[in-house]
Amino acid sequence: MIKPKKTLANIKPYLIDRYYQDVDLKLDSNENSYGPSPVVIETLRNLSPDKIKFYPAYGELIDKLSKHFNHNSDGILLTNGCDEAINSIFSAYLEEGDKVLSFSPTFSMPKLYCDCIGAIFEEVPYHNDFYFDYDYFVQNITDDVKILYMTSPNNPTGEVIPPETIQKLLSNFKERLVVLDCTYFNYSKEDEKKYYSLFKDYENLVILRSFSKDFALAGLRLGCIFAHPSIISEVRKVISPYSVNAYALHAGIAALSDLNYFYENKKKFMRSKEIITDALSSLGFKVYQTEANFILCNFGEYADFYYQKLLSKNIKVKYFKNVPFLENTFRITLPRLEDTERFLSCFSFRPLFVFDMDGVIFDVQNSYREAIKMTFEHYLGYKPSDVAIQEVKNLGRMCNDWDVTHFLIKQGGCEADYNEMVDIFQNLFFKEDRKPSCGLIDREVCVLDENFFKELSKYADCALFTMRPKNEALYSLERSKIKKYFSYIVTSDDVEGHFKPDPFGLNLIKKKCKYSKVLYFGDTVDDVKAGVDASVLAYGVIPPNASSVDDTEKRLFESGAKGVVKSPDNIIKLACEEVYANG
Repeated sequence: MIKPKKTLANIKPYLIDRYYQDVDLKLDSNENSYGPSPVVIETLRNLSPDKIKFYPAYGELIDKLSKHFNHNSDGILLTNGCDEAINSIFSAYLEEGDKVLSFSPTFSMPKLYCDCIGAIFEEVPYHNDFYFDYDYFVQNITDDVKILYMTSPNNPTGEVIPPETIQKLLSNFKERLVVLDCTYFNYSKEDEKKYYSLFKDYENLVILRSFSKDFALAGLRLGCIFAHPSIISEVRKVISPYSVNAYALHAGIAALSDLNYFYENKKKFMRSKEIITDALSSLGFKVYQTEANFILCNFGEYADFYYQKLLSKNIKVKYFKNVPFLENTFRITLPRLEDTERFLSCFSFRPLFVFDMDGVIFDVQNSYREAIKMTFEHYLGYKPSDVAIQEVKNLGRMCNDWDVTHFLIKQGGCEADYNEMVDIFQNLFFKEDRKPSCGLIDREVCVLDENFFKELSKYADCALFTMRPKNEALYSLERSKIKKYFSYIVTSDDVEGHFKPDPFGLNLIKKKCKYSKVLYFGDTVDDVKAGVDASVLAYGVIPPNASSVDDTEKRLFESGAKGVVKSPDNIIKLACEEVYANG
C-alpha cells in the first residue's frame, strides 16, 4: 500500500455530517437562519445555461467587492469558502517547520492545515477572560514565527480585535504576514473600513472573508482574500483556477446587490441576542459578550442536562464539553427572532418526571423476567413462577435482576458463582454484537411509547434513573425511538456502586438539573425508598402483568409512595396537575 506523506500520519480529519440534520432549530454551526436574500434565490432560479456550461468568469463579483471595500481588484481572490482561503495562504507561504502564532481558543481549521504542511500552529492561551492582550501575545513571537493568524470577531469567543491593535502588529512585525479572518465581521459594531484602510500603508496584511455567516450562502461555499497584489499572485500558484462555481459566483453578486436584506435581519439577530442574553443571565449563567451571530454561555454543572434537554426538544447547539478554556460552554447560533421564545422555553421551570425503566417504561415479562427464569433453569432444571420472582422483588434491597436471579437460585438450594451466573444471564439477555437479534432484550414491549412521551413533553420534562447498564438502557431507548425525550439519563454506570434504594442517582439528577419539583416513578419498593430518601415525590407504578396488584400496591404505599399509578394516562394527568399547580 502506498503511504501518504509523513505529515499526515497523526492527523485526524475534520468530521462532518453525512446527511442533513433532522432538527427543528439548528443552532450549532453559526449559519444565518433567515436564509439568503430573495434576490439571491431568484438569481439562482433564473441562471442561464450558458453561465453553467462554461467555466465561470469572476470579474463582476471582484469588481463589486473592490468597490464595496475600496480595495484594488488585483488584490482580491475568490475562494471556495474561507477554509480554502486559509489553506491557500498557508500553502503559499509556509514550509515544513515554520510557525503560525494564534491564540486559543479559536477556529480549528488553521491548525489542521498547518499540520498537513508540517508547519507548527502555536496557540497563546487567553488569560483575561477572552480578551486579546497585545503585550502578552507579542511576547510569544519568536524568530521562526512566519504568520500571525487572528480572527475578529473570534470564533467561538466573539470578541473583536480593534484596528489599532492590528496596526501595531503590522507596524512592529513587518517581516511577518498578519492574516485576519473577518468571517463574522458584518455582525460587529466596529467600523470595517478601518481594517481595509491599513492596506495603503502595509503590504503584510491579509484579510479573509466569507459569504456563509452573513449572506447565508454556507451551502454554496464562497469566500475571498484581500491582500497586496503581490500576495494574491503567489496564492494563485497553489489554488485551483476555478474553485468557485457559477452558482456561488452569481449568488455572491446578488447578495451584494441586496445589502438591505442582511442589515434588516441583523437588527432582528441583535434583538434575539439581547433577549437570550438577558434570560440566561437572569438564570445565573455566564453569558460572554460577542460581536457575532452567536453567543457563548457557560452552564457550569448543568451543561450536560441542558444540552440533552435541548436535544430532546430537537434543538442543536455546539457543546464544548471538555475543550480547554471552554468547559461546559455552549456556542449558540442566534435563532430567528420568532424562534427565540421556543429556544428559551427549554430553560423554563416545569416539573421533572424521572422514570425507572423496567416495569415502568418497558414490559419486561418476556425479556428480563424470561432471562431470570432461563438462568434459574440452567442451574435447577425448572423455571420459577412469576409470583416467586415478584415476591423477591418486593423484599427490596435487590439492586438489579442479577441479584434477584442469584437470590432465587440460592433460595432453590443451589450455590452459583455470581460472575458465572451474570455471564449466563447476559448471554441470554443482551449481546450487542449479535445480529439480527441481540437477545431477549428485543422481546420487551415499550409501554410508555413515543406518543406517550410526546404528549407528556407538553407539560413536563423527563429524565431516567435505572439500574440497567448504560449500553442496555440506550439500546432500548433508541430502539423504541424515545431516547430524545430524556434530558438526563442515569444508569448503573453512573452511580459508583450506590444502587437502589440508595438515592445517589436521584440526588445526582437533582444536582445536575435545575428543578424545584421532581417526581420519580418506579415499580419496586427500592425505587420508592430511593425517591423518599432523595426528598422527591415518589410514585409507585404497577408493572404490566403484575401477579398480585393489590399486594404490590400495598407494599409500594408502605414504602412511602405518594401515590400508585396503574395507567399511563394517570401520569399524564399528574403532569397536567403539577403544571397548573405551579401556574
